[in-house]
Amino acid sequence: MRHRGPGQVYRGVVSLALLGGLLAGGSDPLGGLLGLLGGGSTTPAATVQPSGQLSMGNQVLRKGCSAYSYGYSITVPPGDDWDLETFLTDKHGTSQGSDVILSGADPTTGTKHMTLCRPSSPAGTFTLHGTLYTSDGVDPTTTTVLAPVTVKLAKPHHHKKHHHKHHAKKRR
Repeated sequence: MRHRGPGQVYRGVVSLALLGGLLAGGSDPLGGLLGLLGGGSTTPAATVQPSGQLSMGNQVLRKGCSAYSYGYSITVPPGDDWDLETFLTDKHGTSQGSDVILSGADPTTGTKHMTLCRPSSPAGTFTLHGTLYTSDGVDPTTTTVLAPVTVKLAKPHHHKKHHHKHHAKKRR
């Protein structure tokens, strides 16, 4: 009987693990090897799917250019880079404002502000849209469209001035 050295035994274990993974119909023969050598499961942890939501309440469209607040909350896989692009469109679908929220600069939940100018943004119904982009640096970028939110930006309510007839006293 011929004595085998440690390198030959290791190659034999690797070959058996690879062959076992292929014969079992596994798509990841190396995973079978790692499971065998590490003694643990090779089943990947549950993956987090990118998702999110936007919120914005009805507001009054103020004179000039003003900031209008909206909320966001997203869930992304740990370690992924991400950005959330938001757009506020009018009833015709024309973008009236936009914002970008970035990983590394912004939290995954928060409140942001979008600037709108009343002369170019007529009062009425608007829709807040959001698109979330995530990347793990290896696979293609994932695009997730968030559910749109419809809001009303109303004209300021001005109290009508009541003109009272004043009986002016005649001065002599």
